[in-house]
Amino acid sequence: MKYLLLLCAMHANVQTRFNPAIGEKAPYYRLKESYRDVRGNVHSLILLNVGFDPTIDALQAKKIARALTNRFENRHSKTLFSERLNGLTEYEQAKADEWWNRMIQEGGIDRFDKREQAARKEAEHYIDLNTAKHTDARNVGAEWLCKQTIDKLELESFLKRQGWSEQAIHTALSALIVRTVYATSEHASYFTMRDNSAAAELYSGRPDWLPGKNALYTITDQLFALKEQLEQHLCMMTDHLFNIDNKLMLFDLTNFYFEGSKRNNQKSKFGRSKEKRSDCKLLVLALCINKEGFIRYSSILEGNTADPKSLPDMIESLAQKSPARKEKTLIVMDAGIATEENLTKIKAKGYNYLCVSRTRLKEYTLREDHKCVIVQDSSKREIKLREVHTAPDEDYFLEITSPSKAMTEASMNRQWRSRFEAELIKINEAIKKKGGTKKYERVVERTGRAIERYPSIARYYEIDYIRSEEKPLEMQEVAWKIKDLSKIEGGHGVYFLRTNVRTLDERTTWDYYNLIREIECTNRQLKTDLHLRPLFHQTDQRSDAHLFFGLLAYWVVNTIRCGLKAQGENCYWREIVRRMSTQKLVTTEGVNPLGEKVEMRQCSKPSKQATEIYQKLGLREAPFRKIKICRTQSP
Repeated sequence: MKYLLLLCAMHANVQTRFNPAIGEKAPYYRLKESYRDVRGNVHSLILLNVGFDPTIDALQAKKIARALTNRFENRHSKTLFSERLNGLTEYEQAKADEWWNRMIQEGGIDRFDKREQAARKEAEHYIDLNTAKHTDARNVGAEWLCKQTIDKLELESFLKRQGWSEQAIHTALSALIVRTVYATSEHASYFTMRDNSAAAELYSGRPDWLPGKNALYTITDQLFALKEQLEQHLCMMTDHLFNIDNKLMLFDLTNFYFEGSKRNNQKSKFGRSKEKRSDCKLLVLALCINKEGFIRYSSILEGNTADPKSLPDMIESLAQKSPARKEKTLIVMDAGIATEENLTKIKAKGYNYLCVSRTRLKEYTLREDHKCVIVQDSSKREIKLREVHTAPDEDYFLEITSPSKAMTEASMNRQWRSRFEAELIKINEAIKKKGGTKKYERVVERTGRAIERYPSIARYYEIDYIRSEEKPLEMQEVAWKIKDLSKIEGGHGVYFLRTNVRTLDERTTWDYYNLIREIECTNRQLKTDLHLRPLFHQTDQRSDAHLFFGLLAYWVVNTIRCGLKAQGENCYWREIVRRMSTQKLVTTEGVNPLGEKVEMRQCSKPSKQATEIYQKLGLREAPFRKIKICRTQSP
């Protein structure tokens, strides 16, 4: 039913009331308009209290009410009212004019207009359920979480200061959201924006806006060109958001493997892959992060870069970026980087260090009181901490005894010993086998390769090469024996922490060093949650831009996780995305009682888990609610 059919005519209401002017009861007239709203409820609106009028009767009042109804319906028409007030006497028409003027003066007409506008507005927002349908549903929960986090980091205002256009900013930040949530390539990001995600709409405000495919590639190159400024801006923002003091810095390297030959990529090199992909070329990513997990420095290096070589440049860059501090920053690193040369450079730049000693102390004494501090690892297994006695001007060493590590090392040594001896047995079998390797030089070369493959265990073996008496150019046998079995089987599970800060106690030293797990967590998130490997790009520029774009996504992820950790929530990013993916952005269409098409674009209510994440981070639960009414819709 149309809205106009819901309106009813004006009528005269007659009541008998006491008239004090004549001292008796008399008819009391009121003009009322009764109508039914869009929900079917009946209402009455008093347009004019006429009062006592002995010059007319009830029948005349009804005739005048019908005439005024005609005036109401045609009050915006250019036709004269008198031409439409047929059937009234001159006196009744005069009364009609009088009542009309009173309604104008006393606000009756205004009340009618306001009621009509309110009724129309209410009718606009009601739709016929038979015409309702839902279209263009998209994921919005994780995207909206990332959008508000990016706003906290003020990336949009940063890019504006760099002179970027609004469209370029929207392209960059919507692509960053898709990269963070879906961990897709630049090529796949286009289709994700087109078909699945509301990321582009959150920035443009239009569901039909979409950046071009090529723009998603060029925008990452443009962001990489701002690498230094972006990192400095993000460091400043996260320090402010979480009140970070940067007393501790964690250093480490990781590598990413390529798919394909990468002939045009100069940085890609074969090296020692931490993911056991020695068949692929690599790129090395050097990271310095603080204890909250935020990147303070990053550098993309050649794939064969050794761990110790990367530290000097990292220290130099960190010293330039970090302001002077009264208290020296403590740099925590693993044994691979902690060469004597690097430790000297760290001290020269005004930093302290804490690391695993690269050399195992052989002849040492424990502190005089033989104090032993017991801590537990993540599996609740005991670890003993004992301070090593050193001179006041020397570094502080802490002996770590871990039974679980001892079992692991013993098992690995048995495995390596078995494999190394199996290699030597194969070499001897080949010497005796017809057609096997017998030449003296070739056998020595083959044995050398076995030693290179298992250097940690081969150093405990004494190997003799016995020439054949009959054929001096050939090998008769490769003999071996273990120099000292106790060296292989003893000393497992013992290693040493080293620092130049002598004021740290045993437990604090241990706790600080275990923060190195934070950078391992960072590397794990980059490779698993954010899928930074494998790399498919063919040039250095594209590979570097791809990795840096992944690091920007990590900034967003860690900002969210750091805020949740402060509220006692420690789940990984993939779990956060899973919880937030329950919230959708959808368009609801239908026809209202006016016959108009109504479109409403809004988010679904977040689930309980998603709501908790919003509340813990102090974020809004929905981005917008849009209502569009098409007034040209046919009945």
